[in-house]
Amino acid sequence: RRDLNELADQGHLKKVHGGAISLTYIPSFKKREVQEIQIKHQIAKKALPLIEEGQVLIIDGGTTNLQLINILPLDITLTVFTNSIPVASKLCEYKNIDGVLLGGNILKKGFTTIGYHTMEILKEINADLCFLGITSVDVQRGLTEDNREETILKKGIIGASKKVASMVISNKLGTSQNFKVGDITQLDILITELPPTDEMLYPFHKKGLEVL
Repeated sequence: RRDLNELADQGHLKKVHGGAISLTYIPSFKKREVQEIQIKHQIAKKALPLIEEGQVLIIDGGTTNLQLINILPLDITLTVFTNSIPVASKLCEYKNIDGVLLGGNILKKGFTTIGYHTMEILKEINADLCFLGITSVDVQRGLTEDNREETILKKGIIGASKKVASMVISNKLGTSQNFKVGDITQLDILITELPPTDEMLYPFHKKGLEVL
């Protein structure tokens, strides 16, 4: 019991009735794509009004980010840079979106591109808004990932964006991984399935984030 309490305090698991569940196991993209699909769709609908005609966006990898692309108005005009292969494929269905797939090495687990070439392209971008995919979010530990190369890429995405938003299912809140992307204050907008007034979100309000 003491070991479970310590692991829970460190953000590696969440205690539930009768035991605990791991928060550090990250399933494959295909598995995550169908997990909690209704919640992800709900979060994407809350984020959609952030997107305005004519914007330049960076859309990071992640299944919730893919849900956002799925519900874009068919006639919207945007420029979208993405390191996500599924997102890039979906963008082909929008006649007025100039989609750019950031080239690089393929991370098979996430169906994303990473590495030197991806980072070099990001240096040339000053996007209006990015949607950052993130594995774990904690007020004290910040934004963290389980893959070091992904962590470096996400730092590049933040640096290439005027404003940073992230769509996060609430079970990621209060958890952490091994590699730090940045402090929580590097997020401008946090979107979850919870009402913005939920007490779980109060610490993020207190840090100055816009919470949707």
